[in-house]
Amino acid sequence: MLLNVYLIGSLVTAIGVGGALVAANRLSDRRRSRLLSDGSLAVLAGALWPVLVVGVVEMLAIKAVVDTMRAASARRIATTERYCAVDDSEIRATMEAAGA
Repeated sequence: MLLNVYLIGSLVTAIGVGGALVAANRLSDRRRSRLLSDGSLAVLAGALWPVLVVGVVEMLAIKAVVDTMRAASARRIATTERYCAVDDSEIRATMEAAGA
């Protein structure tokens, strides 16, 4: 199953990159020196597409962890500020009401 997904994804990616390269070559007027030919670049992109997918998933996971940590920190700061905002008169009034 995973091999089929990989092979189909490779084929789709190679065709997409190849088509994009052909379109870019037709639309550009200047010749540029290339390190890789269009075909080898398309095959390379087709072979490496899972790396991009894994990278995106990892970045999303890191973002989720950071967001969770920021929210927890904000809650902790808000709670601390709420307890620190009580002045002495409120404490005395509470103690007197309790009979201390």
